[in-house]
Amino acid sequence: MTRNKFEIDFTNLAVLASLPPHVLEALKSIATLYALQAGEPLFQQGDFSHSFYIVQEGGVRLVEHTDNGQDVNLKVYGPGDLFGLLAISGAYPHPARIEAAVDSLIIGISGRQARQLILEQPELGVLFIDLLVEHVHHAHERIRHMAAERTEQRLARAILHFSDKFGVELDDGPGEIALSQQDIAEFTGTTLETVNRLLRRWSKAGLIALQRRQINILDRPALQALASAMAEPGMGRVLE
Repeated sequence: MTRNKFEIDFTNLAVLASLPPHVLEALKSIATLYALQAGEPLFQQGDFSHSFYIVQEGGVRLVEHTDNGQDVNLKVYGPGDLFGLLAISGAYPHPARIEAAVDSLIIGISGRQARQLILEQPELGVLFIDLLVEHVHHAHERIRHMAAERTEQRLARAILHFSDKFGVELDDGPGEIALSQQDIAEFTGTTLETVNRLLRRWSKAGLIALQRRQINILDRPALQALASAMAEPGMGRVLE
């Protein structure tokens, strides 16, 4: 029987793979599925978050509205990513708007009810601790990358990351990325002019093809080589 697209499905979510079936069923009983169109917000900056979320399909981005009136893209979450675990400790005002980067299905799980479930299913608590530790390590790693990598490396790494998260399947794997150059500039902490200059250079070299709000990867190994290259002398090693 074909699964209904608009049903909660934990089947292919690696983040929950270690949990036994009865715990997954208990989680599903306190979960809600949200269908979002591209650009539609899950919640606004400053809204109190009472749940944590898992991307079932599609993806979302965190957008912070700054004091000077700008919207800055901070991070993206793709299929299988979990975010908002702080809700397990209580409702909190979220520091950024969460909006769908593409048409998406998002699973929301009540933090209060999940906290109660942890008391009954301790393996769930261990998983959440591991996920929070992983989140801290990832945040530290991103700071190190920003300090140690050249802009060209950060950009190559970002394009490969977005391709894996949101890329449309081509013959040799995910390749088409439907994100603007402004989005990528904000995610990589550089300027739109720098991103445009590097992308045009790579386009002329045959690494990528540029279209309106879309990047097609033509030479993935070349981008991988750029992303994993050594930092310039005096800047330290690139940390994978």
